[in-house]
Amino acid sequence: MRLINSNKHIVTTKIVLVVVLLITALPVLAQQACISSSITPTAPTDQYQQKNDGTVIDDKHRLMWKRCLEGKTGEMCETGELVMVNWGEALLWLSTQLNNDFAGYKDWRLPNIRELNTLTEMQCRSPAVNSSVFINAPAAHVWSSSPYTFPTDYSWYINFNDGSSTYDFRHNKKALWLVRDID
Repeated sequence: MRLINSNKHIVTTKIVLVVVLLITALPVLAQQACISSSITPTAPTDQYQQKNDGTVIDDKHRLMWKRCLEGKTGEMCETGELVMVNWGEALLWLSTQLNNDFAGYKDWRLPNIRELNTLTEMQCRSPAVNSSVFINAPAAHVWSSSPYTFPTDYSWYINFNDGSSTYDFRHNKKALWLVRDID
């Protein structure tokens, strides 16, 4: 009987040890990973201007982005909860907000898939963005305004975990990253 209890104790101790190791490793596993030596940057820092009003200007594509995804605020986008909505709600997001004025501009919109894809940094994953420009950007799925042609109940989004452009059912919930034209 003592041998069985002793073996159970050893097994339980090993399981607890593995769980503790996994929990302590999670922050490391969740950090952004970049391979700068073999992949050319797709969103280099020098193409962006970080403004003090919570916006980022992409000089190459002539776009202004909100630094934080919708629902997140603060200098490092550390406050608030990420807004997750379906595609129909995403298209209506600004018209349903009582105050869509941000940084003195009222023409914020949902980007099309090509515009949204300009944010992806293919050197990196988890998230696949330039994290020195877009600090604390989550590795989230983010809707574009672009519908998928067939089937008609799908729309395009970016998976910012790996930077892939893909499509999904419009009723699934995803995050929002708003943009406006500079010119």
